[in-house]
Amino acid sequence: MKIPVLILAFNRPETTNKLFQKLKIFKPKKIYINIDGPREKNLNDKKLCIEVEKITNDISWDCKVFKKINEKNKGCRSSVSEAINWFFQYENSGIILEDDCIPSSKFFEFCERMLKKFENNNQIKVVSGSNFHDNKKFGEGDYYFSKYAHCWGWATWKRAWLEYDDKMENWKEFKKSKNWEELHINFYERKYWTKIFDKVIKRKIDSWAYVWLYSVWYKNGITITPNFNMINNIGFGPDATHTFKSKNISIRQEILENSDIIKDPREIYVNRNADEIIFETHFNGKFNFWPWRIIYILKILIKDPITFWMKLKKKLLI
Repeated sequence: MKIPVLILAFNRPETTNKLFQKLKIFKPKKIYINIDGPREKNLNDKKLCIEVEKITNDISWDCKVFKKINEKNKGCRSSVSEAINWFFQYENSGIILEDDCIPSSKFFEFCERMLKKFENNNQIKVVSGSNFHDNKKFGEGDYYFSKYAHCWGWATWKRAWLEYDDKMENWKEFKKSKNWEELHINFYERKYWTKIFDKVIKRKIDSWAYVWLYSVWYKNGITITPNFNMINNIGFGPDATHTFKSKNISIRQEILENSDIIKDPREIYVNRNADEIIFETHFNGKFNFWPWRIIYILKILIKDPITFWMKLKKKLLI
């Protein structure tokens, strides 16, 4: 595989090992590895980060390896954004995988083809490997175009990443603009993302992915989304930094292997129907707001009391 790959790792040797076992099958010719440093006064982090680095040293195939290892913990937002900046200092396009995102064999082929096909189309900013529709198909092709830049295994171009705006300098004007209103016709969707971005800009949420999504939206960018899921996120659990669920609800769909031929859609347009469903199902839609929030909380309590108490403890439900 000729497309360069950036691996984003931290303190999870188990998931990192599974990812590298997968990479051994496809043998990318060039790998960039970023490992965030241990959190202050966290002895367990220090041990785990060393284990992760050992795993990344065990590359048996012919491959150029470049490493960026943080001595101290920079956190999700800074560590990842700096790593991608570093990656695109040397590459014009590439694949980005976090340590808990296990790709199917079709993922690499799909990304390689999309990166080449849409290299000069500035409207398209992201190639995603994730599908959150339980593999429900939209349109006539094997992929459709979305406003949502899902980043559980994705690819992009240097030209797109150069538009990443860490300071979100134009957010105050953007959220009052007609473009923002047209981007989110649904009132609750617009309210949800306004609330999220307000928290991100105040550093109340430590997320590079939300900053990236804002950057894509501000530039009127769109994302290629496959009609079949190609990423299995195995990072849910109590030790996850930002996500956790019990095993019975963590993986919503299985990885599907499609045919050898990737069918292109006839035209480029954002599938609003697909995006509306994503907001309602993946982002919980109106259930982020009261009084519907009560129904959401009760559903978790009934179906998965362990997750309920974990989320309550971390103040994610309040």
